[in-house]
Amino acid sequence: MREKIRGLLPEIEWIEDEELQEKVVACYADALRTGGWGPEDMDKIPFTLLIPDCPASYLTHVRGVTRMSKHALDEFNELYASSDGKFRMDSDLLVAGALLHDIGKLVEYEKAPDGRTVKSQMGKDLRHPFSGTVIALRNGCSSAIGHIIANHAHEGDGALRSPEGVLVNKADFMNFEGLKSFLGMK
Repeated sequence: MREKIRGLLPEIEWIEDEELQEKVVACYADALRTGGWGPEDMDKIPFTLLIPDCPASYLTHVRGVTRMSKHALDEFNELYASSDGKFRMDSDLLVAGALLHDIGKLVEYEKAPDGRTVKSQMGKDLRHPFSGTVIALRNGCSSAIGHIIANHAHEGDGALRSPEGVLVNKADFMNFEGLKSFLGMK
């Protein structure tokens, strides 16, 4: 399973810390197992149930948010990082947080008997930012990564997000709102 996860999410290799790479993979293995999915299902699960017949898979969305966040971080660091590192964002933290921002959806959703993706009982009880944070923390990720996951959606509105968390939040909503706009949804 671990090699399949790495193959589906090549952005894991962007994380320089190999131990953190393994923690991200462990989070995916845990969430897939808990949710009753296989790695290949990530390319079939819609990334949201809020867009009818969602045209993007969970996998496409996670990769899109990760890629957009990383590009924004690289530009930010090039423009704003001071010589003392005061305004330098942490690439490993951002990439891990972006890869895991929606990990909770793998337990928030389940496959209905007719093959549709629907909310699981866990998903009815806890939204994915909460379940995702638990998955990350129980697999050894730092509270800083948990912070990005917990605050990436509306649950984090009004909270002080970390700089890396701000980028993941904005990339997530650019993907979500951009697709909605293409589909003529408010």
